[in-house]
Amino acid sequence: MSNGKRGVSLVGGLAAFSLLIAGCGDDGDKASGEETITLSFASWATPDSSNEAVQDEWMEMIEEATDGRIEFEVSMAESLCDSDEIPECVRDGRADVGETIADYAPDLFPQTTVVSIPFITENTQAMNKALWELSAEHDGAAQLWEDNNLKMISHWPAGRLLLGSQEPVDSVDDVADLSWRMAGPYTQYAVDTVGGSNVALTAPETYQAVERSVVDAVGFPIDGLVSFQLKDILPHWTDPGIGQYTTVGLWMNNDVYEDLPDDLKDAVDEVNEDFNDGLASEAFSETTLEQCDVILDTIGEIDEWDDDETEKWRDAVGDDLEEDWIEDAEAAGLTDAEEYLQMYKDKLDEIGDDVDEDPSLVCSGRS
Repeated sequence: MSNGKRGVSLVGGLAAFSLLIAGCGDDGDKASGEETITLSFASWATPDSSNEAVQDEWMEMIEEATDGRIEFEVSMAESLCDSDEIPECVRDGRADVGETIADYAPDLFPQTTVVSIPFITENTQAMNKALWELSAEHDGAAQLWEDNNLKMISHWPAGRLLLGSQEPVDSVDDVADLSWRMAGPYTQYAVDTVGGSNVALTAPETYQAVERSVVDAVGFPIDGLVSFQLKDILPHWTDPGIGQYTTVGLWMNNDVYEDLPDDLKDAVDEVNEDFNDGLASEAFSETTLEQCDVILDTIGEIDEWDDDETEKWRDAVGDDLEEDWIEDAEAAGLTDAEEYLQMYKDKLDEIGDDVDEDPSLVCSGRS
């Protein structure tokens, strides 16, 4: 259900207050009960975006699994918390649940910024599933979630990186000498390595930045072309072969989760398992393919780089970014980051191609 259907609150209470009010009349037995618990949800998702579709799928699953005993009060983007503050809002209890792009707080999510290392994976579903499994299987990652007072629900890809520009960008040479709005610290570095420059902007700031020539070109997934209307001001879009480059995260305040009655905690755990075993990716893909039709009606086609040009960029980046990520992740509190990176790669190999084709590649194939 979308924000509009679910009901929108412009003011969210503290997590503890939300649970206290919802739990009035509870007999004190934490194992079970009939109380209804209303959780405040701070979302950055724009209407009809893939991120709204994914978060709504999870909320519907939770409400169904708990027979309506957990319900949500959703705040529109920028109302309860600014998009880049949502992780802190969830940590400190201003919101019980939150969703936003993880790169707004990379110091909190080194275990997911691994996705920002270019050229590791082009596989949407494999990335989503690998991050979920490692959140419990890697001791350092599990401890970091607990230390940050966040219960991981899911991290799914924003989508394959596309380059948008006024003139065609078909090669590494075309990337050089342009100023870029690029998400993901290591993707930004990849731009630097071939002579481009980066301007730090949040997604909602990008449209005006393009209009005012603050940036020449942008890196966004398909969702950004629709949600932030970038298809209307940038006519040329291409897939350079970098693949997945950042994630959107969904989390619950861990104290709130631990305070749930045991039967509701069990329901949340079961939903999260199913959600990350394919249902999150399905919701993402379905909406992305719907957006594809709208995009192609406007810009005509999404190009793809020749493999040789992608390989040139890959060679320019080399292994430096993996080493940088390990160092940065350790500094941000992820112990055994090198082991985590290897486990991540191993899981991607294990999952392999046993997934649906990426919706962005399906879209470019329709051009």
